[in-house]
Amino acid sequence: MTPELARVLGEAAMPDLSESEAIRKRVEEATAIVRKYMRPSPLRYSEWLSEELGLPVWLKLECLNPNGSFKVRGALVAIANRLARHDPSKGPFKVCAASAGNHAQGVALAAKLMGCEAHIFLPRRTPLVKRSATERLGAKVYLSGDVLEEAFEAALKFSAEQNAEFLHAYNDFDVVLGQGTLAVEILSQFASECPQVPVSQLDFVGCVGGGGLVSGAGLVFKLAGAGRVYGAQQEFFDSAARSLHEKQRLPVTHGGKSTIADGIAVRLIGNVNYEVMSRTVERVMLVNDDELTAALLGLVECEHVVAEAAGSAAIAAARKNSRLFTGRHLVLTVSGGNIDPQLLSRVITRGLGVTGRMLRLTARIGDRPGQLKVLLEKIASVDANVLEVFHDRTYAQVSVGDVEVELALETRGFEHQYELLEVLEEAGFKPKIRQGA
Repeated sequence: MTPELARVLGEAAMPDLSESEAIRKRVEEATAIVRKYMRPSPLRYSEWLSEELGLPVWLKLECLNPNGSFKVRGALVAIANRLARHDPSKGPFKVCAASAGNHAQGVALAAKLMGCEAHIFLPRRTPLVKRSATERLGAKVYLSGDVLEEAFEAALKFSAEQNAEFLHAYNDFDVVLGQGTLAVEILSQFASECPQVPVSQLDFVGCVGGGGLVSGAGLVFKLAGAGRVYGAQQEFFDSAARSLHEKQRLPVTHGGKSTIADGIAVRLIGNVNYEVMSRTVERVMLVNDDELTAALLGLVECEHVVAEAAGSAAIAAARKNSRLFTGRHLVLTVSGGNIDPQLLSRVITRGLGVTGRMLRLTARIGDRPGQLKVLLEKIASVDANVLEVFHDRTYAQVSVGDVEVELALETRGFEHQYELLEVLEEAGFKPKIRQGA
């Protein structure tokens, strides 16, 4: 990390958080800004998760915002506050940002709504769908470097040379206030839906990359005397979880890892986020990619909601840690829905595997007529559905008189899979599950 990036992440301006009335006033001002430009996102009761977790669960559907995520909130507040301070004698007001995802689209949309220039720096390898979405919102897009850090450097250089306001994705108190307007909406919507339930009984879980969302929600919940705020972070990108546990700002435990949840793949949280979260957030829970995939599939199947992997993190964490919320009411944020259709297809297929709905296995049959038919009849006898068959008599590590058959099967769950494997084993087909199916 370069010295300039370290400065941006470690030295952002912070107000005195003990001045609660001053913070409350800034939250109210941020809420007024966001209400001027966008409608509240829906708060929907989830029958699926309420039944599974055994408590009332609500979904805050930020994926239905105009830009497909919560990021526009922080961008609106940050731009509005900077625009109010802008000196017209220094030229036209413009903003710049570096992002490979939702922050780019949030800044582009906010700038469009406020009538100012937006200059967005993306890594060269940014998927075309994200680049095109940002350009459609009227932003000027620049491709710079192979990784996000290089795009950050280019944006900071542009900011200095062009007198443009640089907007960080999370380490900016205006951005934190903007993201916190989500929690203001939640408390209002919940009070309308459940007027008999005190807000002190309402807990919140949001995804954590850099921590802007849960920082803002934590501030609002604390000011309102509401329940507990939790974060949900991908296990390889655990900067927030480590930092809160060790009581100091720390990077991820292990570098060089990857995840399907690229929207929360942040290696180091900012100083603003750490200071706010350490005072307002109960804990950050870790989830893995299989848990994210299962949560995303559940949203599609049970809620008819399309989310990106990062957007399903709160659901994954709540399912994994449901005992924390016994006797409480719970709001989970579906933070974003900007997912490439090809990736969505792969994630859904993977989700069917990790939830026991698809199974890939190999079976050994004799290399003579009718043996494949016998195998398929055994599979049909337990009502498993064959999706694919690959017949390998050349490269499989079996005797000359045998053939290995690889099958992709549709099943009803893990118990159904165990039943199928038992039937095939008893019939002598020596089934083996293919990992990573």
